[in-house]
Formats: sequence, structure tokens, C-alpha cells
Amino acid sequence: MNDLILDVLQALVETIFTRTGRGLWGLVGLRPYNIVSIISGMLFWGAVFLFVYSKTHG
Repeated sequence: MNDLILDVLQALVETIFTRTGRGLWGLVGLRPYNIVSIISGMLFWGAVFLFVYSKTHG
């Protein structure tokens, strides 16, 4: 059961954060390490969340 949960979480992180980070870095022509892509994707989606939250509650 734990393996299933870990596989699902890994797939979500790969899909949401890593690909977004790679896409952002790809805009400037760079190919960073996976951890940099994950952090960049997390920062991007965090900024999107804060922007949407501030516009809807603001």
C-alpha cells in the first residue's frame, strides 16, 4: 500500500512541479538538475496560488 502512495506522489511531483520547472528554464534555453526544476516549479505554482488567492479574497 505504501508503494502505491509513493508512486502516486512521485508521479504528481513529476507532472506538476518538475515539468513546470523544466518548461520555465527551457524558456531561457537551460536544462537544470531535477531538484532545481522541482523547486522552480514549486515557486511558480506558489506564486500562482498567491496571485489567485489575493485576487479572489482581496
